[in-house]
Amino acid sequence: MRTKRLWVGALMVLALVLSFSGQANWWPFSDKKDDEQQSTTIADISWGDLIPDDFVQPENPLATMTQEEIDKLLDGSEESNARLSKMQEEFNYAPVVDELDGKRIKLAAYVTPLEFDGQTKMSEFLLVPYVGACMHTPPPPANQVVHANSEDTIELTSIYEPVWAIGTIHTETVTSNLAESGYRLEVESILPYAE
Repeated sequence: MRTKRLWVGALMVLALVLSFSGQANWWPFSDKKDDEQQSTTIADISWGDLIPDDFVQPENPLATMTQEEIDKLLDGSEESNARLSKMQEEFNYAPVVDELDGKRIKLAAYVTPLEFDGQTKMSEFLLVPYVGACMHTPPPPANQVVHANSEDTIELTSIYEPVWAIGTIHTETVTSNLAESGYRLEVESILPYAE
């Protein structure tokens, strides 16, 4: 009888321990880092959220140019190179939102490969707000470019389709051969975009 009570008591203690271990991080064998990451919410942000509230973004001069003016701007002459350089200086002053540093986010974006070799598999790339940014025109301001790194290689069907980029964002300047970015994203996943 005494042995039966001991077994019942031991089972009750075990049941209590197991029920509490699922509710709190007191269990010494739990992986608190995984628990913290899973409990961290993902903020759904837009490109406007990457610009400080009190900063007025310079107007994109390409938006009001005719195709003839754009062609002249990109003709490689000294005059056009000087003008492009001045435009780039204005765009390079693009402050970031420090409060975003270290947050897990979800951002709708277009992927721009860092190498133009028709690649669809990559682990390092740029995220930009519109298709074709950085490829045929001067890049967007630095606070509108996110340099992305993924531990796993991602494969895209097309760089002309938007995606959801999910990961941890950092306020860090990264310079690549295409653009200066004001943010860096540690990519957790890239998903097809859906409303």
